[in-house]
Amino acid sequence: RMAASSCQVWKLSLLPAILFSLRSPPSAPEPVTSQDAALLAGVSEDILCFSRSFEDLTCFWDEKEETTTGMFHFYYWYSRDMPTACVVSTWHHGAGGKRHVCVFPSRDVRLFTQLHLRVLDATTNHTKYWRDLSVDAVGLIAPPANIMAHWAGAVGQLCVSWQPPLADFPNFFLYEVWCCPASSPEMPCSTTLNPSDPSIQSAVSTHTPTAGAASPGVGQRLVQANTRVVLQGLLPGVRYHIQVRSKPDGTSMDGVWGPWSQAVAAETPHSSGDIGLCCSTPDLRHVRCEWSWDPAEPHSSHQLFYRPPLSGAGTREDAWQQCEEVSRGTQATHACTFQPRAGSAISVLVNVTRTHTLPTLSYFKEPFWLHQAVLTDAPQLVQASVSQGRLSLEWLPPLEVLAEQLDYQVRYATENSHDWKVLQVPRAARREVLDLRPGTRYHAQVRAQPGGPWYQGSWSAWSKPVVVDAMDDAGKGQGRGRGCGHRSHTADGWRQRSQRSSSDAGWLIPSVTVVPLLFLAVLLGLRCTFPSLYSNVKQKLWPPVPDLHRALGNFLQESSKHGQ
Repeated sequence: RMAASSCQVWKLSLLPAILFSLRSPPSAPEPVTSQDAALLAGVSEDILCFSRSFEDLTCFWDEKEETTTGMFHFYYWYSRDMPTACVVSTWHHGAGGKRHVCVFPSRDVRLFTQLHLRVLDATTNHTKYWRDLSVDAVGLIAPPANIMAHWAGAVGQLCVSWQPPLADFPNFFLYEVWCCPASSPEMPCSTTLNPSDPSIQSAVSTHTPTAGAASPGVGQRLVQANTRVVLQGLLPGVRYHIQVRSKPDGTSMDGVWGPWSQAVAAETPHSSGDIGLCCSTPDLRHVRCEWSWDPAEPHSSHQLFYRPPLSGAGTREDAWQQCEEVSRGTQATHACTFQPRAGSAISVLVNVTRTHTLPTLSYFKEPFWLHQAVLTDAPQLVQASVSQGRLSLEWLPPLEVLAEQLDYQVRYATENSHDWKVLQVPRAARREVLDLRPGTRYHAQVRAQPGGPWYQGSWSAWSKPVVVDAMDDAGKGQGRGRGCGHRSHTADGWRQRSQRSSSDAGWLIPSVTVVPLLFLAVLLGLRCTFPSLYSNVKQKLWPPVPDLHRALGNFLQESSKHGQ
């Protein structure tokens, strides 16, 4: 209830208050929209008030049923001021209800000062509603301006930036960012956010402008004080809708969350695996990237760009550089070779421009280092020799600087067979010996892979095959190299060496048999013809064995004499 003195003042002010119109002119815009009322629905006050710029103030209340006269008086005053009557406009609201609105003159809007509100029933002159507030605590701010979204230059990331909604208060707001996949049958995207929805993943930050990952198909939102944010954990190749809204930060100004902005769209690049994009270096200086494309689109234009990962400084070295040597191979394959800046990782982006009616598609490969993407040429076989049914292979490393960190594999199979036997060769080896089955022709190849602690990569292509012929007998063999970069042993050389081995074996076996027989015959002849000469020869070849008993007896006698 009002004090008696206040009632006297109000009675003097009733006449201008009674003159207000129950309906606003048809051409006047509605001062309180249904969206405004919905945003203030969580405020538990009979009189709802809001300010869009802290230089204005609008208050309203709703009546569900018409009163007898439908007349109300609305008064407001600041501390130590006299009450002022506000001309109230009335609007239809809901089914038979009415909304009564007071728009304050700008001269009567003050910050950081308590404002008193009263609604009087014109019939009874009794207070029906009342509220005390401060204008700086009832902000209902418009969305931020100039919202822009673009790819952030990394996998699954979009960068969103905007400008504060009020230029006079640039550092007084929190911002909520809402991001979800564009509407599709698989991933519906609702433009109306339900803050109580438990499926929405939210994060609050006033310093770090980064949003955490969200589940696929589920939106993510971030509350922060910055005017720039990097959304992370997004799906590749998906078009996203992004909205932002504002709220006073609660420190100097306060209020409720304002309306959402219009959605802006941005798309994350597709995964490089979709086109089989593969990049490697054969010499630790140049990078060769290869990818494939749909043969049904032969007129598409392909561009490859590369750069080091973003450093945050935005230097010229961070800009994308175009690879000029794009070539097209068979079966719609494409390739490009470039020389990146040494000492930094490399990011690769491929843009495919199709017909004018279709959008350009982008494919991004995550940053990689040269020493982790080595793909050397095949090793060079320099020698292949067969000896006693064994094949000895020797090769040169494809890149001498990697010689100590290269692993090798050797494979071989019989001719016209694809059942390869693969052997792992010790690291840094340059030679391997294989056991062959006699009477069979073999193919042999070798390949290399960096496997050291620093240099890593993929297996090279197999070397050109060497063809080897093994002889029917064990220990005999002949072969010929085919396709080796250098051959130190030709098939003729192997054949001549095999023939020499056969002739040596032919005279060696009779010699071993005849020589002992001749020696026995000579001894028998000497015994029969020259007995004395035979005895001398016998003494030389088989000297007489000494009598051990006599020698032992003499030794004991000598020992006993010395003992006495």
